[in-house]
Amino acid sequence: MSETTTAVAETSAAIAGKVTTATGTGVTLVSWAATWDWGFLIGVGIGLAGLIISFMNFLSNRQFQKRKDQREQEIHELEKRKLNGECNVKD
Repeated sequence: MSETTTAVAETSAAIAGKVTTATGTGVTLVSWAATWDWGFLIGVGIGLAGLIISFMNFLSNRQFQKRKDQREQEIHELEKRKLNGECNVKD
C-alpha cells in the first residue's frame, strides 16, 4: 500500500472508533435513563416544591402577623390613653 492509502485507512479507522464510542455512550445513557421510574421522580419533585412553597408561606405569614400584632398593640395603647383622658381627642 502507498503512504496515502495507509494514512486514509488509519484516519478512517480512528474516526470510526470515535463514532462507535460516542454512539455506545449515547445508547448507554439512554438505556440508563429509561430504567428510572420518571413518574415517581416527578411526583417527588412536585411534593418537594409544595413543601418549599408552604414553608415560605409560613415565614411570610409569621412576618405579617408580627406587624399586625404591633399595629394592634399601638391602637390598644392609644385607646387606653383616650379612655384615661390623656389625649386631646374629640369623639
